[in-house]
Amino acid sequence: MKKAHVSLLIIFLIAFLITGCDGFTPSTPADEYDEENTVLAYIKVYPSQTEVNVNQSKEFTMKAYNSDHKLIAVDVSQVKWSARYTSCYACLEWKLSPTQGSTQTTFTPTNPEKKGKYEVWANYGGTEGKWAKADVDVY
Repeated sequence: MKKAHVSLLIIFLIAFLITGCDGFTPSTPADEYDEENTVLAYIKVYPSQTEVNVNQSKEFTMKAYNSDHKLIAVDVSQVKWSARYTSCYACLEWKLSPTQGSTQTTFTPTNPEKKGKYEVWANYGGTEGKWAKADVDVY
């Protein structure tokens, strides 16, 4: 009985060493970029909905997809970020960094008097491009 346990342990260790740090988690097609169909169909912002406290930062990521719902590479120079406080469109009650040139941005609501609903928007390709948003509840 002990030999069977030792054999299983050795097999497990060899398999672990072969697969490396990723373990046994296979990559999924959604995690890989489609290099054949690179035509942009839509973008998404992750997380699409979240909660933060005033002066707490949250990172957002924009991803682009083709019509097969697979990831495609983006030209970061075409990415712009914006945010808004839904109760006051002219109010700038947050920090957003960077505002362009990156698939990621960090949003920080700054005014304790302006709690409520915010939106973080990603744009890819300018005014004729694609838009996606994330909803943020600030407490």
